[in-house]
Order: sequence, then structure tokens, then C-alpha cells
Amino acid sequence: MTRLFLPPEKLTLNQIIISGDQARYLSLVLRIKPGDSLIVFDGSGYRYICKVLQTHKKEVVVEMIKKQPYSAESPVSISLAQGLPKSDKMDLIVQKSTELGVSKIFPIITERSQIKHTEKVERWRKIALSASQQCGREKITEIKEPVGFAKFLYGLHIVNEDNNAANVIPEKVGISHLNIIFSEEQKKINLKKVLKDFKASTDIVLLIGPEGGFSGEEVSAAVENGFIEASLGPRVLRTETAPIAAISIIQYELGDMGLQIFKT
Repeated sequence: MTRLFLPPEKLTLNQIIISGDQARYLSLVLRIKPGDSLIVFDGSGYRYICKVLQTHKKEVVVEMIKKQPYSAESPVSISLAQGLPKSDKMDLIVQKSTELGVSKIFPIITERSQIKHTEKVERWRKIALSASQQCGREKITEIKEPVGFAKFLYGLHIVNEDNNAANVIPEKVGISHLNIIFSEEQKKINLKKVLKDFKASTDIVLLIGPEGGFSGEEVSAAVENGFIEASLGPRVLRTETAPIAAISIIQYELGDMGLQIFKT
């Protein structure tokens, strides 16, 4: 069934008007017609089962049939700080990370980033919106403006300081915040071990480098600011593969992708 997001203020009446790009997409791409059903999410914990009344490339009118509490969000909040890669690799990273439940994505300009400036943020936000709608998420992954590596660490430091957790390496006891930087040089500590030691983590930040990874100075700076240096295994993963692998492992171990037992 077709799914899309609308802000709560547009969902106060039984008849809902959808306009702009969303109307064009529904009418010209998906070719919905009167009588079809669709699901609208409001991003605040509800979904609306609707029936299409009228279609036009400039405006689609639907009728609200039922309002339901709904959430497909993971119990683990994952933020991905991704070193800017070349070409269109970031498109894939944004799309798949959104499908896997990431809350925020920070494009990071690192020492080894070959891309130092980009005008693609709005494109990535549209990809995140489309991916969120496609997979039935309650919220849209937030795409931040690109920022330098040092500035990102400083911003995270301020946030942590407000939470009384600045520059503190979490002990293996029920702390909810966990920051991880992946490094090819780390041979002893892998992601599985880190997650085993920090099972109570519900707020995780992942730092993943661009092609060529992080410099030694960047890894040291991250560790000084509370990050744990970890490995994704003995094989060197491409920059677009690493976040997909890491997020999937975290969602399996701590989130909502683990084994479920269904009663019959």
C-alpha cells in the first residue's frame, strides 16, 4: 500500500489535501485513482488509513477512514557520522541507513575526504523522505548539514556536556550513550565485543570514514572525546558497505531486528 508523510497540522479534517511534489508523485508516477487506499504518517506516533477521492497532478484529495497509534521506530537511536564519499555513494548510504532505522545522518568532511564541499543535502533529504515512506517508518531520518571532523566532535562534546557525559568513556554498566569509531588499524576489539559490553546502550553514534578511512590523528581525537575504537572484522569494507553492516549488527543485537518468537 502507498505510504507518505504529512505534518499533523494537515491532518485535522476528514478530507486531506495533498499538494506539491507529493501530489505529482501520487498522480503521475504511482497513478493512484479514486477508490485506492493509502497510509499517511504524521511523524508523531499515528498513522491514518485513507481513501482517495480525487486525483490531479497539482492536488490529491483523500478521505480519512481511520486513525491508529503506530510506531516502526527502533528502541535504539542510531546517529551515523559518515565521512563524505566520492560520486553518488552517499545516496546509497542515506537510503539504506534510513531503511535500517537510523535517526540522524551527519555528513562529515575528514582529512582524507576527496569531497570537501557539496550541494546535495536537499537531494539526500528527499532520498531519506522517500526511503522512510517506502519502509513504513514513523519518522524521517534527519540529514544534517556537512561539517568538518573537528567541528563535529566539538558539537558532540557540547551535547554530551549538557548531559553530564563529556569526555567520559562509558563503563560496562547500564550507560545509555555509546560512541564508536571504526578503524582498520583496530585488530583486537570488534563491534560484537563492544555491543556485548554495552548492552544497555540506547543512543549510539557511529563514525565511519570515507575512502581511505580516518587518519591516526582523527582516531586519537575521537577516542579522547569518548569514542571507542572498533573493527568490523578482518575484511576491509567499502565506505558504503560499512554503515549498512554496522547498523544491521546493532539493530540485531540491541534493536528490533533480533529473533522474534511468534505464538501460534
